[in-house]
Amino acid sequence: MNTAPRRRAVLALALTASLGLLGACGGDDDGSSGVGDTGDTADGGELPELPPELQAELRPVEVSGAALPRLTSSDDDAIPDDPAVGSPAPVLVGQDFDDATVRIDAAQDGPTMVVFLAHWCPHCNNEIPEINELRDDARIPDGLNVIGVPTGTDPGRPNFPPSEWLDDMDWTYPVLVDDYLVEADGVSVVAGDAFGLSGFPFVTLIDGDGNVTARWSGERGADQIAKLIATYLPGL
Repeated sequence: MNTAPRRRAVLALALTASLGLLGACGGDDDGSSGVGDTGDTADGGELPELPPELQAELRPVEVSGAALPRLTSSDDDAIPDDPAVGSPAPVLVGQDFDDATVRIDAAQDGPTMVVFLAHWCPHCNNEIPEINELRDDARIPDGLNVIGVPTGTDPGRPNFPPSEWLDDMDWTYPVLVDDYLVEADGVSVVAGDAFGLSGFPFVTLIDGDGNVTARWSGERGADQIAKLIATYLPGL
């Protein structure tokens, strides 16, 4: 089991620049966003501490199992060709914003939809109401766990802090707060990197055996999300 982060020290501006988050919302046309990429985090000197307002919005995340490959296409027709499909999803153990333990472990807890969200991403701000519509219309299957993962947190961008943003957006599902992993050669988002995050919003469906059945990035409407759940988690 790997415990993250091993180091938590870098300026927020350098952090987001390293991750390429400025271009990550919705993913790039080639499916790559730079999220989780490594790069220089300092010029050889000691890395500065994270700003306190950013530290307050992060929680440690433990990852068990192999990381999934980066998603290379956001096209729904390409989902069956995703090399992650059929592979065991990493098990995550973290916390919500109230410091309660949250797990992502579909083999133990049942079929799960993991939704990675960035507070500054306009597509995420559009997508949460679509998921809420499915919730309010009872179109989320009873046997499906839904867990949100706020990630890519940046105090210099809109809708910070994410703890308040998710409340304002009426997100009522459990939340596992992501963290940054900072090392000498670069920086990544811990949970997002484990799941092959390629853009925002980013969704992974996991069956009751703990295996990935589908991943996609970018905005979808309520009807399309419902169709994807029915197609890739049949029988719920």
